[in-house]
Amino acid sequence: MTDISPDLASMDAPHGREPTNDLWEAMFSQRAIRYWKDKPVPRELLEKVVLAGSKAPSGSNMQPWVFVIIDEEEKRLAVSNALRDRVGESEMMQQLMAEGKKSDDKSVRLMMNGAEAFFNQLGKAPALIVPCLYNLASPTNDPTTLHAGSSIYLAVQNMLLAARGLGLGTVMTTAQDSVDDVLRAQLNLPDDAHPVALIPIGYPEAKFGKTKRKPLSEILRFNAW
Repeated sequence: MTDISPDLASMDAPHGREPTNDLWEAMFSQRAIRYWKDKPVPRELLEKVVLAGSKAPSGSNMQPWVFVIIDEEEKRLAVSNALRDRVGESEMMQQLMAEGKKSDDKSVRLMMNGAEAFFNQLGKAPALIVPCLYNLASPTNDPTTLHAGSSIYLAVQNMLLAARGLGLGTVMTTAQDSVDDVLRAQLNLPDDAHPVALIPIGYPEAKFGKTKRKPLSEILRFNAW
């Protein structure tokens, strides 16, 4: 198959943390960032990220979402500390990470080390984004289903790419389930608001770079499997 990847050789250079207006570069270099500088993100940029999310399609264009940004230190630490403590108290999670870090598969080891870093470093992220399904009616009114996700996760991807374009680092997680009660208490969420992700955002203390994914030859089919 034809190689349609953009030339991203320069992503290994020092400017790997810089913003970009190139959509292809953003898509091909937007990666999970779990380390951030001790530098606040201006609300103007956070608003741009959410604005990008709001342009995504949704079921019947009903836009069943509200995005809550946590940039107050007390609330941010309440959420991040609760998540760190609960993961630390979970024997299943501790065993999973311990076994994963000893795996013969390098990608598994990296993933488990990254997960551990996320739980331990989350408190250093200057802001957290909590996308919530709200007033969901299309294509379903059940927020726990895959169909429900189709009406908000496109917005989440828009936000991840917008953040990359602005030179901000994010990581998409579904860790919100572990601290749902804390989020509801800290953010005063109504009963019919359903958090679907927990996304830290900040200036990266790591470079963006080329992502490794399966080639088209493994994932693309024309007209039949």
